[in-house]
Amino acid sequence: MDSFLACSNLTVRFYEQPNPVLHQVSLSIQKGEKVLILGPSGSGKSTLISVLAGIIPEHMEADVQGEVMLQRHTGVMFQDPDAQFCMHRVNEEIAFSLENRSVPREEMDDIIQHLMQKVQLDVAPNRDIHTLSGGMKQRLALACLLALEPDVLFFDEPTAQLDPAGRMEVFQLLQQLSVDQDQTMIFVEHVLDGVIEWMDRVILLDHQGRIIADGLPKDVMKAFGEEMKEAGIWRPKIFPEKWSTVVQDPFHPLSQTLMQTFEARKERHEKVSSIDGETILRTEHLQLSYGKKRIIDDLQLDIKAGDWVAIIGENGSGKSTFLKHVIRLEPLKKGHIFLKEKHLKKWSDRSLYEEAGFVFQNPELQFIQDTVFDEIAFGGRQRNWPESVVQEKTNQLLVEFGLEKHANAHPFTLSLGQKRRLSVATMLLFDQDVLLLDEPTFGQDEKTAKELIRRLKERQRQGTTIIMVTHDMELVDACADQVLLFHQGEHVYDGTPFDLFSNQELVNGYQLRVPLHYRYVVERKEVLTLAK
Repeated sequence: MDSFLACSNLTVRFYEQPNPVLHQVSLSIQKGEKVLILGPSGSGKSTLISVLAGIIPEHMEADVQGEVMLQRHTGVMFQDPDAQFCMHRVNEEIAFSLENRSVPREEMDDIIQHLMQKVQLDVAPNRDIHTLSGGMKQRLALACLLALEPDVLFFDEPTAQLDPAGRMEVFQLLQQLSVDQDQTMIFVEHVLDGVIEWMDRVILLDHQGRIIADGLPKDVMKAFGEEMKEAGIWRPKIFPEKWSTVVQDPFHPLSQTLMQTFEARKERHEKVSSIDGETILRTEHLQLSYGKKRIIDDLQLDIKAGDWVAIIGENGSGKSTFLKHVIRLEPLKKGHIFLKEKHLKKWSDRSLYEEAGFVFQNPELQFIQDTVFDEIAFGGRQRNWPESVVQEKTNQLLVEFGLEKHANAHPFTLSLGQKRRLSVATMLLFDQDVLLLDEPTFGQDEKTAKELIRRLKERQRQGTTIIMVTHDMELVDACADQVLLFHQGEHVYDGTPFDLFSNQELVNGYQLRVPLHYRYVVERKEVLTLAK
């Protein structure tokens, strides 16, 4: 069978970097295949699909060696949707894609409405794009992609900024699309559950950008499980096992692991619930607003010093907006925020930023230097630290975050996962009492995500308060002392992860995708009840 997409001995090196990102890559993809590309952060996954999509070297400069066979009509959904928007309003952006297909103007409104419904983008068609949440922007990017009707669809972590329920909805939508249209799809993903089950192939890259496995998903998971673990690649939580088998068999290894994890979380909950600390941040009748849009009208919160607080909820519920209010990136229009019992308005900018560090959802928003080294060192130099201290602390963070090889690179040339690590490293140079983190593990491979969490846990043990927005319920369950759940303009839950995930009324009512050990306990009880 002739190849639909292919490359032979492909080697790619960006001009700012001494070593290739991809090394001697050869692969062939057939029409209609669904292919998942896996690898650790910085292994060249995004670069590979950019070459196959014709973006490199046509629109992005790089030294490309080897042969590449492309399709003329392709569509790419990037990790950062803002990078591909060129219009101001939702309907204009989708219409731009339709114009590229010469769709008559009188037909566009119906098509736009259909596409918005298809990706569950429930906003006014003339909504300003910049007012959308990160997850809504991803849905818009998907609608624009589908409007192009390309021969090949490339997805670079298409659900990265979606809440768990939204992620599964998009995966199900794409799976149905792949069946209905026999669509060729190439994925790069960190979250595998929900997508690996319907892939035809898995291609596995190592740290040097070389293919070390290419085969059926089940075969690759079985034969290269240890290599994936060592490389820090996220693995599916269930696949290739069947969930029904695990629930039915209490002696299944995964069944026993889930039960042990549940008991450990229960024990931790009992310890956390008995601790009552001093308040470091509180709000009174706070109104959360993004531009002219009011999100939550009367927010009353009390956060204890030294706690790890997780803020969860569907996209657009106000999670990131709350962090921006605390750090004064969004103006306080109504209500009050007190940091260490001092009103936020009474803090000078310098003293506030000495007290609280902020990591953006989009790390590029905080980069201001020309090299990775200088980006980390910047804050210390601004505070007139001795250069020897700046050098020592910066080099230490470069090593701890796996960025030492990129010390002289421009921050914008890093992969998204590396940018995320850099953004956190710049904050950890200091000893602020409060760290505000917006999706800190987004785009990270398993090894670097665990190292990041280890570093944050160390800071917490030293007394730092961690306030984290995340969609990762496993992270919430493992680390958080307090969970704040925002839902449709309300603050609906404030308590421990265990109490939240164990409450089936809350779980079902707010469509929470809880960690598997909670789901296992509930369904195992149902099995035992039916057996009686």
